[in-house]
Amino acid sequence: MQIASRQCLWKETGIGTEILVEMTSATGLYFKLAYFATVGKPLVVLWGDGSKTEREYGTDRQFADHTYAKYGRYRIVVFGAKTIGLRFLDGEAQYAYDAAVLSFVDHCGQITGSTSGAFKKAVNLEKYIAPNCGWQGQRDFAYCSKLKEVVIGKNCICYDGTYQYCSSLEKYTTESTGTCWSYVWQGCTKLRELKLGSVYQFATQDFKDTPNLMDIWISDKTIDQIQQKAPSGNIVAGYGARFPWNANSNCRFHGTDGIVRADGTVLERF
Repeated sequence: MQIASRQCLWKETGIGTEILVEMTSATGLYFKLAYFATVGKPLVVLWGDGSKTEREYGTDRQFADHTYAKYGRYRIVVFGAKTIGLRFLDGEAQYAYDAAVLSFVDHCGQITGSTSGAFKKAVNLEKYIAPNCGWQGQRDFAYCSKLKEVVIGKNCICYDGTYQYCSSLEKYTTESTGTCWSYVWQGCTKLRELKLGSVYQFATQDFKDTPNLMDIWISDKTIDQIQQKAPSGNIVAGYGARFPWNANSNCRFHGTDGIVRADGTVLERF
């Protein structure tokens, strides 16, 4: 399901990017966001407890942090950021407050990308909705074991392991997937269907350990191009990867002119 972009209301009473967190004795009371600012826009963060952070526009990596007075659930609302996460790169430290994030919803389309490892091991994250998100980094959501709902826009790239081991994810829909590097959906054991839009590349083991993945829709490739057999226009083999990129043998790839099973059996041509 895609959600249409809406004009962002740059007011304290308006709707920006909403992040629901739950601060507990396990997470602690301290919370920090890592972000890149929207060009020319100041940052405003409403922390949900009556506190507010305001920052002038900056071009570099930026942080905003807050310490809550007591445990509980808080609705954080952010204006003026084009990416928001908990870190910028995969491999940076994990924090106790990673587990505090429950949901992330961009109501006004200000989020245009996601940084590597942004929500890696955010084990209580259930929903990520960013209808204008156009690129995702390495292992942004890896090991988000409760993640069930993802809505993004015309995604041009998923780097290595973007959704690796998201064991609760069942469906994934986007208008365009573009380039997928390795292990993007590896270990998504409940994943049943992928509606990927246009696809340029798959790489090694993108669908490894996805036993329940039964249907993958690709909107701009014939079944010969999906199998990398056509004279031109084939899905590119990242690192030499070949069809079906470790999908289970019963998985169906839906192209523009038919359906081919991962074992190579053409089920239908039309």
